[in-house]
Amino acid sequence: MPIRLATVHVDDVRELTGLASYPRWSGGVTVDDELIELHLLCEELIAPCDDRDPNAPVPAEEHAGRVAWLIRNIEPNGCTITVKDGRIQDGNHRFSAAVYRGDDLVRVCFME
Repeated sequence: MPIRLATVHVDDVRELTGLASYPRWSGGVTVDDELIELHLLCEELIAPCDDRDPNAPVPAEEHAGRVAWLIRNIEPNGCTITVKDGRIQDGNHRFSAAVYRGDDLVRVCFME
């Protein structure tokens, strides 16, 4: 499967993926600014964890905590995501952090 790497403006990624706001996770779960701000204010930051089951359902509060951790720990314009068939395949939390912070750019791995 060929891949292409590019640095892309956040708004262009939104247009390409059809995202008006934050991405959705399984079950239609999404986050909003208010929930992310609450996690930042309360320091309820959830660091990445390789031990979690990626297929287990996760509530919006946990997603917001993961996004909040990324906001505090990833450099602006430093997020990388993977896009395939017009959808974010990997990096929904990272992209959400970039959107919340108002980053201009993300690195994208396009899988074709």
